[in-house]
Amino acid sequence: MKFTKIFIAAAFTTLLMLPSCSEERLIESPVDQFPIEDAIRSENDMRSILNGVYDQYSTSTAFGADILAFGDLISDNVFITALPSDVAYRNTGFLNWSADISDFGMLDDLYDGIVLANTVVNNTALPNTPNVLNLKGEARIARAVGYFYAVAFYSPNPTSNMNQEFGVPLNLGNYDPNQQLPRATVDAVYEQIITDLTTALSIMTDEIPSNKGFLSPTAARLLLSRVYLTRGKAGDYQKAIDYADQVINSASGSFNFVSKEDYVKYFTAADINSSENQPETVWEINMNATSGENPGINSSLSSFYEFNGSKKRFLFTQNFYSTFASSDVRRSLFTSTAVPTQDDPRGIWTRKYFRTTSEGPFAQNVKIFRMSEAKLNKIEALFKTGNTALALTELNDFAASRGAVPYAAATLESILNERRKEFFAEGHRFFDLKRNNLGFAKLTNCYSIVCEVAPNDKLFVIPMPLRERNINLNITQYPGW
Repeated sequence: MKFTKIFIAAAFTTLLMLPSCSEERLIESPVDQFPIEDAIRSENDMRSILNGVYDQYSTSTAFGADILAFGDLISDNVFITALPSDVAYRNTGFLNWSADISDFGMLDDLYDGIVLANTVVNNTALPNTPNVLNLKGEARIARAVGYFYAVAFYSPNPTSNMNQEFGVPLNLGNYDPNQQLPRATVDAVYEQIITDLTTALSIMTDEIPSNKGFLSPTAARLLLSRVYLTRGKAGDYQKAIDYADQVINSASGSFNFVSKEDYVKYFTAADINSSENQPETVWEINMNATSGENPGINSSLSSFYEFNGSKKRFLFTQNFYSTFASSDVRRSLFTSTAVPTQDDPRGIWTRKYFRTTSEGPFAQNVKIFRMSEAKLNKIEALFKTGNTALALTELNDFAASRGAVPYAAATLESILNERRKEFFAEGHRFFDLKRNNLGFAKLTNCYSIVCEVAPNDKLFVIPMPLRERNINLNITQYPGW
């Protein structure tokens, strides 16, 4: 059952009626204004503040749409059709944004969520009952999610050895509208993410969330495996394996791996009993049909990815589609129905997103973390520790579970190709390339002057928005922007 996303308890409802601040920023309060330092007076208040974190993360400019869309648009996965349409996402799809003009708005939502999570983490008014500790652990996981995606977008890769002083600001204290926080180092941000996740695991006793819209210890372990895989310090790849194994070895009941037989249904079933709150899902963004509780017709991922979407324009290349064997169950998640004839070669739509579920229009939950990532994180980490034999065995086991053909060798290319096949349209490709300091080329269907991006190009680091730099004089722009 989906939860209703609200910010605070009823006692503070009247405060939500106050006008919103006209400009959001990293260190201001969230969109809705209230005396945040006094917001938590009961465990129910704490739960409601945490729901507010999810509310911020669920917007169309965050995990509700943009973060996932950017992860495929800034890569060799997706192109925007030449079919005449409005300009949504064109700057991103054409790799043609600037520091002042872009489609990127996720920074505000990530930090709004972080501000709310801080309120829970730093609360001293309530005794640390088991429930409060679980809520504080959940808030730490949510804060880690916010910082991980912020640093992954707005900072260079940790193993690039480039500009490592350009992390993102670390706001960990109580709300202070007068703070002007500078960038922390990339390493400091990753250390904080790891601290939050490991602390959460040390204080949480509830392993199973009431709903997959809530973050859980399993989500913390899965994210830790990706964090260590990304940071890449000495010993980190083994830690990535260890945390991935914890997820894999605990699979049962509420958290388990989707079968080949249920795979297509997991993504395409209109009946939410078959596609939402499933064992394969570790964390998803809850949507429902109520106005304001989903991105709607103008911003929903289905509007851009579905063949009959209102803004249909995101297509996968034939080159990518041809990498799926006819026996691969994932091939069934594409359709050539009504593909635009203006594109040469023609693209192909995905079926992972659709307009209407049994709950109503635009109510499809957005899958963010899946159990299958644990296996692929482990395989990549095995390769990076030099254990290529086991990496190949597990890579082929995974491919077989999807009906795909086996690989002859475990190379970084083959491992990332399998990740690409598994997570297309889920926003992973940009991060997979960046994590491995790889560039990409749009070999076909490139309608821009930029068709190739070199490793560690400035396009792999999203520029700090002008409005933030105008307000916070301590924020420095990334070199090149």
